[in-house]
Amino acid sequence: MSSSGPIDEPVVLNLDSWSKLTLVEQKVLGAIFHKHAGQPFSSLLPREQWASEGLSVAEASSSFANLRQQGWIESVYKSWGERLFYIPASLMETLTIVYAQRVGITVKQNTNLTHVLQEGKSDIAPELLHLIAWIEREGLPLTGKGTIHKKTVQKLSEVTVLSAADFEGLGIRYAHSDVYPIHVAILLDLLISLNLVQKSDGRIQVVNHRLQQWLKLSWRQMHREIYQACMERYGDAEPALQHFRYQLAVLGPEQNIWCHIENSELKPRVRGWLSALAGWGYGDVGEDQSGDLAFRWLIKPQNLLHQEQEMLNETGPSGFYMQPDFEMLVPPEARPDVIWMLEQCAERVTRDQMSIYRITRERFISVIARGYGLHEVMEFLDQYALTGVPENVRIGLADWTKETDAEPLTVDRNMEVMEASTGSTDNPKLLENDVLSGVYSSFYTPYNQGLVDVPASVHGLERDHSVIEKKFYLLGFEEIPETWYREWRRYHSSTARQIAAKAIEWQTKLGIQQENRTQYLIPHQVEGHEQWTLSGWCMLDSTEHTSETEWRTFSPSEWDTMRLILPDDVIT
Repeated sequence: MSSSGPIDEPVVLNLDSWSKLTLVEQKVLGAIFHKHAGQPFSSLLPREQWASEGLSVAEASSSFANLRQQGWIESVYKSWGERLFYIPASLMETLTIVYAQRVGITVKQNTNLTHVLQEGKSDIAPELLHLIAWIEREGLPLTGKGTIHKKTVQKLSEVTVLSAADFEGLGIRYAHSDVYPIHVAILLDLLISLNLVQKSDGRIQVVNHRLQQWLKLSWRQMHREIYQACMERYGDAEPALQHFRYQLAVLGPEQNIWCHIENSELKPRVRGWLSALAGWGYGDVGEDQSGDLAFRWLIKPQNLLHQEQEMLNETGPSGFYMQPDFEMLVPPEARPDVIWMLEQCAERVTRDQMSIYRITRERFISVIARGYGLHEVMEFLDQYALTGVPENVRIGLADWTKETDAEPLTVDRNMEVMEASTGSTDNPKLLENDVLSGVYSSFYTPYNQGLVDVPASVHGLERDHSVIEKKFYLLGFEEIPETWYREWRRYHSSTARQIAAKAIEWQTKLGIQQENRTQYLIPHQVEGHEQWTLSGWCMLDSTEHTSETEWRTFSPSEWDTMRLILPDDVIT
């Protein structure tokens, strides 16, 4: 069985598409979404549950096929040809909106006083660049067991602002938990799943052509890529918690406004997710006066969603303030490619709203030895130092260049990244159809084998490309009289029993009329022969698709005429 690549390819479906579904299709999709969220399932809901929706199994099965045709439901093959169905991740936001009342809203704007339990750290996107630069400089050789050496793990743990305490509440399982603290495991897993590093030749190496593409993204695009990976890989697979995670981003209030979390039975695991979001720098965790959890986004949550339309040409002042003491004050609006070059030629002193980098002799000589020339570093500083480069810094860098006896290494990968950073690449077609147009292919590859065990994942399984039949088949349909489902008619008791039994066999509805009153039933059981009764769910307001049903038992004397109620695509 082979993988056919990422299977959550975006489906062009939205609120307008949903509004064009039939009422039955909307009900079926809502029931599936409520029950499973985006988790895989192998079979439809049981008859009793469809009856509570006012639907027969035949109606649900027919509509399910239609939903698969339209792309609302996807499927893959498991072992032995068994199918797994799921709602694609790209549709979860739309469905979170339209079925919010059905699922139950757990996220509301908070009007109570809130105190902070956990402040959000500096955001994760620059942290990943810092980590990649460190990996490129220091190297990450693997032991015979395929793990990083313990001393290197310790160093790795110290170079990041993330800590194990941020993620302990996630309850995730990952390989080599005896070697890697959880925050290191998540960082490495993120980089692997985003295709920015890979295990190769006995070490973890940066994938440089992917890094160049990554550096072309805006912070907003990076945040969305990282967040989608975190949602899928580190969020609890339980549907109720998946609903909560989507509601927090889709239905929660705007940036910098506290929201109240109503989910007491899942509070420890909800807190685990909120703590992780704070660790990634997405928001603050709090508690209101009633002791309920609260959360405040530190970035616009809409920017994290699949449906967010990327603004073209996100431009503005992007640079830093060069100080005479070789320190650079870096504001948060500095672009990713600028931060990347700072990581190459300077050491990070602090990460905050205004980060500080410092060019040291050791780091400068290192970058020269790895293939950069003084003129290239100065060109970068001149381009992005917002108030210019102090003269003593120019002189100092020139002196340091003379001090080194090392012949600069011609390292293509460093030059390529430099070109990506300064925009001086000779390849104008690089990503012109993707990043530069504001529409780009996802970096996140769900089926990449990282460190973390992703539960209930359908990624890497074979995509189901089989043709979905447009017509819904009922076994033996051609053998029954057309009048049974075309007309309201009076039948002899024995024939009426046959029709009722057929409705039960096909798991479809039955209509009965008496004195101009029509009732719709989902029959369950016929008891008796000469004197027989019919038990099942009865629609309470006498319309075919009401959700309110009541268990009733009828005798054939309680109706005059009857008719099988079949799905439309059986009889058209």
